[in-house]
Amino acid sequence: MLSDKALQDFKRIFREEKGAELSDEEAIEEAIALLTFYDTVYRPIKKEWLEQYFQAHPEELNDYGSDRKHS
Repeated sequence: MLSDKALQDFKRIFREEKGAELSDEEAIEEAIALLTFYDTVYRPIKKEWLEQYFQAHPEELNDYGSDRKHS
């Protein structure tokens, strides 16, 4: 469940971005849908996976800054 402050913040941001008012019930549904979507698509990249990627693709290393070194 969302805290009252989180709900009010979500409603304010939604209003600022979309120009529409939401009831508390609508805001809860929209916020939960957004959090569910975020949880589904966001997965942190393990450092080990990143190192393996850069070992296989050293040309990509410069795109992420010169401070990274090959393992």
